[in-house]
Amino acid sequence: MKRLLRKLTCIALCLISPACSKEEKACGQAAATDDSKGKKNPALYLEWHKKCITDDTGSIDEQIKQFENRLKKNPSDHLAMAYLGSACALRAKASFWGLTKLKYLNRGKSLMDEAVKAAPKNPRVRMVRAIGYYKVPKRFDTRPTAVKDFQVLIPIASENPSDLAINERQAILYYAYLTFSEEGHQGAQQAKSLCHQLAPSSKYGQLTHP
Repeated sequence: MKRLLRKLTCIALCLISPACSKEEKACGQAAATDDSKGKKNPALYLEWHKKCITDDTGSIDEQIKQFENRLKKNPSDHLAMAYLGSACALRAKASFWGLTKLKYLNRGKSLMDEAVKAAPKNPRVRMVRAIGYYKVPKRFDTRPTAVKDFQVLIPIASENPSDLAINERQAILYYAYLTFSEEGHQGAQQAKSLCHQLAPSSKYGQLTHP
């Protein structure tokens, strides 16, 4: 009941004011995790994706099924497609056999590429691929794409105000900093500085402390 009242309060506040505050947006994102009708749901997708950052193949497989079911309900949900691709790439990392690793990695790359191709102006979709491709071993040659993605994303993450949440903007800038540093790109220090300035006391802010 309390959760329902909180959700209704957030909706009412957003209806009264043309633009919700950060607190109200966060409230709306938290409430969105209850959705099960196939609507695009960034907060829920992130929750599922976090469960994939393990070496537990069974847990990753469960999240892959969640994303697959979401795509069946809404085939045009390109964010779910991108996250499914990233989940498959993480499944490759957790797998033991070489052929299994390659199978999941190829599927993951294909899904992330398809998602970005279908929704090139969606920063969240591109963010998932950029970070995912940074984490793929260099021998698979995904770094050049990650660099290009971050070059597109940095101006978006630097905008103020932004449609992205602070933690999303910092994630983009932090991983751009790591990618650029490892690839010898001149924008590395700028990305690091921007990340820290957005929220110095946050996790990413502390990781980019001067």
